[in-house]
Amino acid sequence: MARPAEFVRQDVLEKAMEVFWRTGFTGTSVTDLVKATNLKPGSLYGAFQSKRGLFMEVIDTYAQNSLTRVSTCLLNNDSPIAAIQEFFKRFSQDIAMDDIGRGCLMVNTMLELATEDDEIREKITNYLDQIESMFAQTLTRAQEKGELAAQASPEELAKFLMANIWGMRVMSSTRPDTTTYTAIINNTLNALPIVKH
Repeated sequence: MARPAEFVRQDVLEKAMEVFWRTGFTGTSVTDLVKATNLKPGSLYGAFQSKRGLFMEVIDTYAQNSLTRVSTCLLNNDSPIAAIQEFFKRFSQDIAMDDIGRGCLMVNTMLELATEDDEIREKITNYLDQIESMFAQTLTRAQEKGELAAQASPEELAKFLMANIWGMRVMSSTRPDTTTYTAIINNTLNALPIVKH
């Protein structure tokens, strides 16, 4: 019987995620969550203890999905530089499809709550650090394969890529046209000290 219960829980998390993503933690009421999930308040509190408890689990779900997507793209390609280029191609497609400017749930949450909630800040920082580490690993592999300049710092370049991703995620709330994203991504990738063969 555990499997159906888990399925229901995941369904609730996905529905709650859409609400939190659209209106933020502070802007979301328990009434909003009850309406979205079709759970009674008692069931919601019984399963997640509080709105915050539900939100923390939503963040974990969103972050794990993000880590899986990034890992699949970056770590399963014979050419590390091609993997990074493919990541940004997919990233460009994702943000171009974000026609309501909702951005990234983790970045949005950091902007909303980082100065007020140490636990949430540390949780999301940990997930973002894992993504940054994947970039650093990929850039290190690129260096080992001779695709990246020997004097480059994979760790510093990983931070550079993350800063640009953050910037575009924040910018997405203004819903710029796709040529803006394309220009930023092209300049970001051109800034990498790639060795031409």
